[in-house]
Amino acid sequence: MNVEVSPAVPADIDELVPHVRQADIDEFLACSGQSPREVIEDGLKHSRVAWTGRIDGEVVCIFGVVGYSLLSNRGAPWLVGSDRMEGGSKAFLRRCRKYAIKMLREYPELANYVDARNATAIRWLKWLGFEFDEPEPYGVAGLPFHRFSMRVG
Repeated sequence: MNVEVSPAVPADIDELVPHVRQADIDEFLACSGQSPREVIEDGLKHSRVAWTGRIDGEVVCIFGVVGYSLLSNRGAPWLVGSDRMEGGSKAFLRRCRKYAIKMLREYPELANYVDARNATAIRWLKWLGFEFDEPEPYGVAGLPFHRFSMRVG
């Protein structure tokens, strides 16, 4: 199994969108009401750094970090994944930690929200070392979301 991570480019969106995980789609609808394409396009447009993950040459995820504001040292990490990511998740996970560290170099504090129903994403974020708050109503649907965070030091 060949796992690669490279800088994300808009052309990667077309390959990923038809395979986005249902849990991610449900999360986007509950949070912002946006489609996977809209979420990824916004993510790429506003991220200081963003990458595409591939397994055996196929796009399995696009991820990055968006700054909260020009004056803030906080970034919001994001990831849109496909069902194809599951087959190579261990190999991909081993590579992810270094990208969390790269995000922390850009932003000494990372924080965002994850749908409490998205068990796969929660497991992955905990494995990366993020801390979690208790779920609270969040987003356009007011469903339970966990705030997750990590900071340098």
